[in-house]
Amino acid sequence: MVSPGMKRYRVRTEAQASLVGARGDELLDPAALFARPAPLRLEIGFGHGEFISAMADAHPDEHFIGVEYDQLRVTKTAHKCLKTGATNVRLFSGEAHRFVRHRLPPNSLQRAYILFPDPWPKAGQRRRRLVNRAFLLDLAHAMAPGSRLMFASDTHNYAFQVLSNVTTLPGLWRSLYPSGYRIDIPTRFPTVFERHKKEEGCTICYVSLERTELPAPERAPWPVVEEKREA
Repeated sequence: MVSPGMKRYRVRTEAQASLVGARGDELLDPAALFARPAPLRLEIGFGHGEFISAMADAHPDEHFIGVEYDQLRVTKTAHKCLKTGATNVRLFSGEAHRFVRHRLPPNSLQRAYILFPDPWPKAGQRRRRLVNRAFLLDLAHAMAPGSRLMFASDTHNYAFQVLSNVTTLPGLWRSLYPSGYRIDIPTRFPTVFERHKKEEGCTICYVSLERTELPAPERAPWPVVEEKREA
């Protein structure tokens, strides 16, 4: 069900569409996409766009790519970016892991943000969480040596699961926090979800990982799903 406030984003203006990238599996060329070379940052699951629009406005000399499944949120975020004057953003709709695997060039990212992804809290649902071993391996291919991944969740066992998955990829990532994580650190541009959770008294778990210089190993082939044919 679409909320009344989101209905207006069913129609995308020409200006909003200028910040939205085409769907598909073609490899992106960031320099061509933005018509200039610059450091590249990625936000996965940007929601209503508070973080990516504020970050892009604060760093006009860098490029920002965002991927989000919901088309209405893509349009709403494009609207927010235009309001702040942040035109150094390109937004894509699609499944996050597929986007990372197929569309990001090797060693292209300097920063990646995964802020409050769907926690799938029930034990039987945890296999559906995004940040698993296969995803971290694909992301390692896209991130340059010395680049950083920031992860945040109010579901602490998700953060601990991320750290556990990192250990299955020895040498690719190093934690920037001595204990592996930190609780309730100040954030410059909190998302709406983060603000609400802190107002409710929830504690937020943060993980910060740095990509090492070790080359990422080969990956398993991407699974091919056969299209169903009508009888």
